[in-house]
Amino acid sequence: MRRQSRARRTPDRLAGVLADPRARLAQARLYYLVAAAHDGIDAARVEAALRGGVDMVELLTDGADELDDTQILAAAAHLRSLCDGHGALFMLHNRPELVGRAGADGVHIDTPTIDLAQARATIGPDRLLGASAHTPEEILAAQSLPLDYISVGPVHATPIRPQARPVGTSLVTFASRNSKLPFFAVGGIEPHNTGAVAAAGAQRIAVLRAIAQTSDPALAASVLRAEITTPADFLERYRARTEAQNAAARAQLEPLEPGERPWPLRLASAVALLAAAVNVVAFLAGAKLQGGRLPVGELVPFVFVMLALAAGMWRRSAAALLVFMALLTLIILLFALFLIEASNLLGVIVPLLFIGGGGFLFWKLVRVLGRIQAPATERPAGPPGR
Repeated sequence: MRRQSRARRTPDRLAGVLADPRARLAQARLYYLVAAAHDGIDAARVEAALRGGVDMVELLTDGADELDDTQILAAAAHLRSLCDGHGALFMLHNRPELVGRAGADGVHIDTPTIDLAQARATIGPDRLLGASAHTPEEILAAQSLPLDYISVGPVHATPIRPQARPVGTSLVTFASRNSKLPFFAVGGIEPHNTGAVAAAGAQRIAVLRAIAQTSDPALAASVLRAEITTPADFLERYRARTEAQNAAARAQLEPLEPGERPWPLRLASAVALLAAAVNVVAFLAGAKLQGGRLPVGELVPFVFVMLALAAGMWRRSAAALLVFMALLTLIILLFALFLIEASNLLGVIVPLLFIGGGGFLFWKLVRVLGRIQAPATERPAGPPGR
């Protein structure tokens, strides 16, 4: 039914849609990147993709350096006609000076050698201008540029840009939370992983191989569009979204420098060491517990565990820190019970101090644990691409 409705738009309705590219951009969900070639374009494949649900088509000139402007414009004229037949947007790639002659709706820029302000001046205020973003910094910077949308990626590795390091779904989640501009997730997106990309926060995707290398482009486009617009498996989407959000949080953590021990880690080590020392001193001083001396069978294991935790946390062991945090949680719960049974002011103040102090330390240790577990990251070696 959806395919028929797209194909049966009346001329008057189609003319109204075509008149406002930004309104169409707001509704766009599936962006198809078509590579330019000497033998033209695969018109039948593009037609099928448009019929299947593609909203935007971009003529890629990347890797087609030997094509002259006449050849690019010939391919653009063909794509323009196909897009008009389905009310889809037509974009050029990195060639703002050809937008007017090609009758394109705009241009997408993914190279730093083209100034975006100049590109905007070239295409004018009524056409669309998009750009690629590969880092949180670039996403934030894009918000103040004369752009209509951005692409975010590459989400997964892609042979189209082998030098580009994949950013994963964490950057998609960052864009969903921080970009006021519409954005398209791009890079290695296929029907089997579109659900996770949608769960990470994307409402739009851009693809090349997922349509260009399939035997049924109309079906591929239909499946991709359905995956990005209609969650088919709520539990899977929820799991993927949670993983993406966790990855986004981890991406903001800086790994500990060699020898670095943040103050919460040092404090936790000192608390564990102090607990061991206090119990040993109390035992040697003859302190009594419930009328009897501290049992050696309980004292020795406790002291050993505390010393091991103190040493492990000092060595920045994630396992030791997790065990200490679990014990800290039990202590907080224990003092919460004491608070319930408090019969005087002192009985209220002391548990509150331990609960507040322990809770604050636990919260700080969560971030330290994340920094301990955060992998070292490197910047991409080459210019990232779409």
